[in-house]
Amino acid sequence: MTTPSPDRRANRYAAPPQTNARREGSGITGKAIVLVFLAILVAFLFYGYRYLQSREEINASISYVSHEIIDEDTLRVWADVTRNHPDEEAYCIIQAYDYEKAEVGRREIAIAGDGKAAIRISVDVPTNERAVAGGVYGCSSLIPPYLDTKDPQYQVR
Repeated sequence: MTTPSPDRRANRYAAPPQTNARREGSGITGKAIVLVFLAILVAFLFYGYRYLQSREEINASISYVSHEIIDEDTLRVWADVTRNHPDEEAYCIIQAYDYEKAEVGRREIAIAGDGKAAIRISVDVPTNERAVAGGVYGCSSLIPPYLDTKDPQYQVR
């Protein structure tokens, strides 16, 4: 048996792919994928850093302790406030709920920078319906302009 000539082989079978051209194309695609991956990684690290930095800026945190129904229109809520920087002012939001867990009252309170890192507060929350439970929403050191920390109406008792 004789082996076919190279010309006849080329006619019978497809020509072998040119490896150099294929490698160049896949190299560009591979580089593009790596660049996109690096861009996503850099963005993830940047936003992760910003998130952690913003979490550290929160001065105060609040935790619910108990509640007492004063009358049909008032709920008293006790909560513990813990501050990272006790000399800075903070404000917190206390809530009142009905049987369906709908919010029926809310009170924003200012906490003066008094040097105490942890305090227990008692807040009377006015409600528009009968409340059966209390809760806390959260705290912030960014006090809204309408909330005057010197006004006794908004201060902790």
